[in-house]
Amino acid sequence: MTNTTTAPATGEPRMAAAASWAVLSASFGLSAATWIAMARLAGFSAKIHLPILDVAADLAWLMPVAVDGYVVVALVLWMAPVPAKVAEFARVNTYAAAGIGVAAQSAYHALTVWSAQPPADRQVWQPILAAVVGALPPAVAGLAVHMRALIRRESRPTTPTVNHPPANPTPAPATPAPEPVALIPIAPATPAAPATPEPVAVLPVEPNPAPVAPVPSTAFTRRNGTPLTREVSR
Repeated sequence: MTNTTTAPATGEPRMAAAASWAVLSASFGLSAATWIAMARLAGFSAKIHLPILDVAADLAWLMPVAVDGYVVVALVLWMAPVPAKVAEFARVNTYAAAGIGVAAQSAYHALTVWSAQPPADRQVWQPILAAVVGALPPAVAGLAVHMRALIRRESRPTTPTVNHPPANPTPAPATPAPEPVALIPIAPATPAAPATPEPVAVLPVEPNPAPVAPVPSTAFTRRNGTPLTREVSR
């Protein structure tokens, strides 16, 4: 059987890919520098000794990994084919983490510029400008990761790939024959005897009576004794 599927490759131009990776690296570098400075300001000044490399690592360097790395994880899960609940949770966390990063770094740069100015000659526009510029690296880092995730998901070629069946396919296991089922013989039904009709009483029919001959009038007499002179028909 031949199946056609879409090859998991992107149709992204090489120049756009190189530019997006450059922007992503620069934005993450600038954002990481601000996170490290804020971590040191917050008191993350401890160091750990790496025995293999024989160096002392500053824990403040883990701050950009924890914050910007979480933005990357949330964005990738949001763009990936995951269940709807996971995608919705990743989307909310992406906006929340990116928003916190933009607000924190913008406030840090604004307060740094404001505190560096002389108290008697402070300019308001400089902290405002510092806040806007300081918000750019984390915002661009999040947008660059979002762009990369969209490219990987949406930019796919339409060239199908053919999957051939294996040379020696594994035979399917034989299906066992069903066990015979014992049949119970059923006796034939005895035909019902025909119903005997009840006898009907037949009444005898009397034969037609013989015709009555006319009676002569002489057989009758009047009260005075004189015979009748006519035949009586009734």
